Amino acid sequence: MAVYLIPIITGLVFYAYTAITGEEILIVDIFIFLVAIIVGQLTSYKIMISSKLPEYTKFISPIFIILLALILMLSTFYPPHLPIFLDGNTGTYGIP
Repeated sequence: MAVYLIPIITGLVFYAYTAITGEEILIVDIFIFLVAIIVGQLTSYKIMISSKLPEYTKFISPIFIILLALILMLSTFYPPHLPIFLDGNTGTYGIP
């Protein structure tokens, strides 16, 4: 679960605060990352120590990990034309 929560929390909070303040502050970025790690790990720990999980989670979990890897690869080589994927140095999207 932490694999999904950490990037989601980091991305949402980072873009929310930069939209409000209009600037990026390094110490705030680091703090957001640390909070996202703590929330992700605590959530995963709570799930791990909870009662027995259903059997289908053994099959669904690897599928979601593979899906996450595919999304990462696709957004690296064929990114959508959004500001988050724009290379500031070359002005291009993805790997040329």
